[in-house]
Amino acid sequence: MPTDPLKWAMIGCGGIAKTHLKALEDLRSRGIDDAIFTAVCDNNEDNARAFAQELETRFGMKAKVYTDYRQMLDAEKLDAVDICLPHGLHHVVACDAMEAGAHVLCEKPLGVTIAASRKMAETADRTGKVLSTAVPYRRLPGQRAVHWVLNESGLIGRPLSFFHQYTQAPRPRPAAQTSVPPAVRWRRDRLMSGGGATLDGGFHYCDSIRYFLGEVDRVYAECRNFSSGEPVTFGESSEDTIFTTFTFKSGVVGMWSWAMSAVGEPLSSIVFYCSDGSISDRTPSGAIYKHLFWRNPPSLPSEDGVLTKRDGSTLSLAEVERLHLEAIGLRAEELFPRGCQDGFAYEIWEFAEAVRGRKAKVEVDGWEGLKSLAVCEAIYESAYSGQPVKVEDVESGKVRAYQKMIDERWGL
Repeated sequence: MPTDPLKWAMIGCGGIAKTHLKALEDLRSRGIDDAIFTAVCDNNEDNARAFAQELETRFGMKAKVYTDYRQMLDAEKLDAVDICLPHGLHHVVACDAMEAGAHVLCEKPLGVTIAASRKMAETADRTGKVLSTAVPYRRLPGQRAVHWVLNESGLIGRPLSFFHQYTQAPRPRPAAQTSVPPAVRWRRDRLMSGGGATLDGGFHYCDSIRYFLGEVDRVYAECRNFSSGEPVTFGESSEDTIFTTFTFKSGVVGMWSWAMSAVGEPLSSIVFYCSDGSISDRTPSGAIYKHLFWRNPPSLPSEDGVLTKRDGSTLSLAEVERLHLEAIGLRAEELFPRGCQDGFAYEIWEFAEAVRGRKAKVEVDGWEGLKSLAVCEAIYESAYSGQPVKVEDVESGKVRAYQKMIDERWGL
């Protein structure tokens, strides 16, 4: 078990990597500072050098700059790598890193397809390395509290159904923007991204509903692109609108629909119905399609919701969070170490604890991440085939018509 500060490398120095830096700052402010970045890598050397400068300015860390991650793995003695790359590169880099002896924290959606994700999980098992899927939202106070409400508290009984609708108008590109930013460019390449918003931010959503309600049995979905003013069928371009029905193994049925090309009145409504009441998220539509009980007031000051009991009495989400903390007692330190309520900070802390052997395993390892990805891919496979699909058939690789071309691109 390592006792010296863990030696990390950041692979991919774009926007999400900067969010990880902010999370590291949160941990250090709480006296959790046993990790140092000794190397950074990005194929854009300017990005890598700028990131290294940030590390030195904010934390006093001196990280060596690389543009070739394989060269970095050969040259550096690393305990862990933090992968913040386009989706199609996740499995390639993660597997190489684990084979080189490093533990891996990888941004969602784990791999670009089920086959890619399975390769990552199998490599972690074979090498004995920790593989953690970076999913911050289930670690937020709001989602922890809602999980408690639906599974432990008895406040509103047993979950039965949920309804989630979200719409927004198309967002125009800024007039000064003459080219497509790199972060947008690769997301428009299905072979690199794996899909559109359903797979990108939607991974967070699918992970959260599994966290709340357990495993999904089957999915029926329709995906469209309405941005041209015509209903473009899914497969011809990335979706900007979906309609999804989930049937869970527990019997719960839920609906998730969102649109990012809905001109006119915006819509935002999330309600979970149980046998003795409901719990809702009343955040206005200025949030985003994957928003689900985040309860993160600094970023969404108007965020609110309500728990309604059978007798008509209500609790605000803030009151629900307070009851949750009272109920879990000493477990609060495990869920919110030293008061940390930032999901990105928690995933970094938890990963480091697992690497050090102080936690038996991470909450969302490779296999758990694959299960959440299977729900996303089931949406695509259903929309692609026009038929309901069993999530376990997607997870096993039996159903993969939508993913086939992507797998072929990556030799999977």
